[in-house]
Amino acid sequence: MKEDFGGKKKIIFWIILISIPIFIFVVCPVLIFLYSDISSGYYSFRKNFKVIKLGDNKINVLKLLGQPDEKSKEFRLGQYQGFEDEYKKARESDSEYYLFWYRGIDVVYVVGFNNEDKVLIKSSGGT
Repeated sequence: MKEDFGGKKKIIFWIILISIPIFIFVVCPVLIFLYSDISSGYYSFRKNFKVIKLGDNKINVLKLLGQPDEKSKEFRLGQYQGFEDEYKKARESDSEYYLFWYRGIDVVYVVGFNNEDKVLIKSSGGT
């Protein structure tokens, strides 16, 4: 019994021929849009986070980072393990409260303030 390789080759050829335009005109533009939108916003946030210095005031931090996602009296990152030094710095900072921004897949950016709204600590981390 002889197999019909010619027919299989034709099917593969047409699948590839149809897939290429779909990839070029549908998949690529969607990926470019999503990547540029997400990465550009995330990149500018990280860049602004790096600018923050100890002693900066809360108003300047909010101008740079926008409104926080959460406020708490407790310091938290995405996880404790691997960030023990950051938790120790937070305890030693005597911060009255912390503002949190959640960015990326699972990255937390934290800025701790004293009762005069001055930055005492900044940190980021995740899982």
